[in-house]
Amino acid sequence: MNSSCDKKNPKPALLMVDLINSFSFKHGCVLAEKTEKMIPNINLLRDLFIKREFPIIYVNDHYKLNNPSADKVLKHCTNPLSYNIIQEIKPKRHELCIFKPNYSGFYQTELDHELKKHEVTHLIILGVAGNRCVLFTANDAFMRDYNLIIPYDAISSITDYDENVAVYMMKDILNAKLILSQEIEAVINELFQN
Repeated sequence: MNSSCDKKNPKPALLMVDLINSFSFKHGCVLAEKTEKMIPNINLLRDLFIKREFPIIYVNDHYKLNNPSADKVLKHCTNPLSYNIIQEIKPKRHELCIFKPNYSGFYQTELDHELKKHEVTHLIILGVAGNRCVLFTANDAFMRDYNLIIPYDAISSITDYDENVAVYMMKDILNAKLILSQEIEAVINELFQN
């Protein structure tokens, strides 16, 4: 893990990457199906973070909307393919939404500023697509000295190969701790002793 692990008061944040999604692209129906299967894992993680009052941040594509907001992006992305997913995982009013122009949640956004404001040291990153936006966000987080925890049953990519490569890169190159979603409470208790 990165050196921020040495801080006396480690603090996690949950990054939910590109879950507000239209899935209106080539093979989008495959990714939508995989995302729908992840919803119980996503909600398990989210519920724990709500209970523990740790930050939850949606990091989402802005779909080239002017002055994007959660409501605008939700409206833009809702269609028959995405409707059930969006209803299950849409942001609650107290959850922060950051909109990105490209793959990384850090590129041209206020994400790093928000994380520093909340004194976050560890990022639990989930979402879609694992081999693109999740991986690029994890890479940029690593470069900014955040420690990474990846619940690999709460990320998905269009192909299993792409997903396996992304998980391998996050583990072996970015020093991410890989866990199953159901292990998060034990990991949080071990790392943060709350």
